[in-house]
Amino acid sequence: MKKHSKALTSFTLGALCALFFSAFIYLEHFLGDFNAPIFSTLCAIGGIFLYFKLSRLGAFICGAFIGILWFYWVGFSFRFYDLTLLIPLVWVVFSLIYGGLFYIFCFFQNPIYRIVSLALSSFVRPFGFNWFIIESILTKSYFFPSKFIFFLLLIGVLIFSLTLSKKLYKISFSWLILFCLLLVLPHYIGFSNPPMESHSKLKIKTLSLDIPQNLRWDSAHLNQIIEQNYQQILEAKAENYDLVILPETAFPLALNLYPSLIESLKTTSQEIAILTGALYQENKRVFNSAYLFQYGEMKVFHKLILVPFGEQIPLPNFLAKWVNQVFFGGASDFDSAEFKSPNFALINGERFQIAICYEATREEFYQDFPKNLIAISNNAWFAPSVEATLQKLLMLYFAKNYNTTIFHSSNASPNFTLTP
Repeated sequence: MKKHSKALTSFTLGALCALFFSAFIYLEHFLGDFNAPIFSTLCAIGGIFLYFKLSRLGAFICGAFIGILWFYWVGFSFRFYDLTLLIPLVWVVFSLIYGGLFYIFCFFQNPIYRIVSLALSSFVRPFGFNWFIIESILTKSYFFPSKFIFFLLLIGVLIFSLTLSKKLYKISFSWLILFCLLLVLPHYIGFSNPPMESHSKLKIKTLSLDIPQNLRWDSAHLNQIIEQNYQQILEAKAENYDLVILPETAFPLALNLYPSLIESLKTTSQEIAILTGALYQENKRVFNSAYLFQYGEMKVFHKLILVPFGEQIPLPNFLAKWVNQVFFGGASDFDSAEFKSPNFALINGERFQIAICYEATREEFYQDFPKNLIAISNNAWFAPSVEATLQKLLMLYFAKNYNTTIFHSSNASPNFTLTP
């Protein structure tokens, strides 16, 4: 009975810890503008407190639930390959991966080990997938969402937990309140970057389209989609915008193979700059690209960092070919340009970093502290789910840490502008 009771306690603590660590996503998803910072703040503290209490079993349960709560949507893209039955398998894989990671994070009870392992967890990227950034739980809280602040918070909550275990209730709660105030106040009185307006002086229109994934690549709808895109561009021009941003693959075709469409966009760009997503095909190579039309000229920016398993199978070549053949009907991986530095362009004299979907959540696109970043996405693969919410929170995390304004246009999720 004692073993069963202990296992049940471990399971419960692990599940609760995962819920606290995942709450920031669902609070933002369901509450939106009503998501007060106090909610994420309390959940972050609660999650860290329980993290120090986890047994190895509890840690595995915590990681397994996090794998599902954060990433249950990953397998949704299988719906468009008639592989819906494989979605539960994706849940199992993510549960095992993150359950195993948290098992390692909590392998020793030593609190220093646990602090260091969790603080460094965002550097662990299974197959190159970097969306588990634990300090992003602070993004909508009162705390600044940096690795250093998260590290300090781990120490502060640990001290609270140790004093609480000695039944020093007044001291422990007084310490926690004082410590949290010490972490929060410098940010709010100006020692870190204050909230600000957009860095850009341009009048920029971001778009949110709503074209289902199963219709986007249907040739019967191609002319209608092109016409809708053009209408959006003309409306932006009539409203005197300097730049209009269309989502990733807004033109669902290899745009470089359509010279008449290119000429039309070049002509329109004499009065308004246009940035849109589309494919680029060169011989047998296919790129996911962004096209910039400005002053009657065209520039093309190929995606540099591909989504693991979504655009590129991160396995040895013979295994990648087998996966594509068996699961994706013989489709090939996208090609990517060699990454030397992030793509950027001067638009009306202002510098903008240009990121295509996944790239907007990669630190490589922020390390040169760009003032402005344009992000284009197609989230129809995963709609409806919390994927777009998590993407937005991760973008906000990078926007705050690198003092970058992000202009985001998307299909199947809201457009937005994020300021630091």
